[in-house]
Amino acid sequence: MNLIKNKHRSKRHAFTLVEMLIVLIIMWILLLFTIWLSGTQIQKIQNKLIKESIISELQTRYSRNLWSSSYAWVIYDHMDITITSWENNITFNYKPRKEEPEINNVFTDKFIINRILNNYDNSDESITLRYYPYQISCKIWKMDDFWDFKELDTENITLVANINDNQHYCFEIKQKNCRLTEVTCSQEWIE
Repeated sequence: MNLIKNKHRSKRHAFTLVEMLIVLIIMWILLLFTIWLSGTQIQKIQNKLIKESIISELQTRYSRNLWSSSYAWVIYDHMDITITSWENNITFNYKPRKEEPEINNVFTDKFIINRILNNYDNSDESITLRYYPYQISCKIWKMDDFWDFKELDTENITLVANINDNQHYCFEIKQKNCRLTEVTCSQEWIE
């Protein structure tokens, strides 16, 4: 009897190699799933940051135009923001009042403007938003076939942007307040 008790005491309770491999495989699967999940989350965060940077850049220019008529120590008559289809930049031009040179800035990021739609569902290649200092509204212009600007008879413009080649976002600019706001994309706008 004493011999049987000693045998039980000396036997160790340990994990077998198979049990340890199963635990390691489960841990690797969980690790790979976490890496995959974090990668998609990082992509979503990058897309959101780019979208917010577009809105922020236009909002900053709009706000600056409301309380000042100077940019880089030059008094300007008006500011033009040009948005062109199939390009990844937005151009800001400050037209001075006097014989001073025009000031041009370009905002660029990982986005492409796919379409520019006016409220009649006409697609435009390029539009220019003309802001005058201290005014809330703006004028929406389009360049005609003779390279002359003509004012569009439209209440709003819709922009369809592709961010990081995988996500579409839609923005609207209303002529009465000329602020860029995000709107829900219609499937027909994206196609």
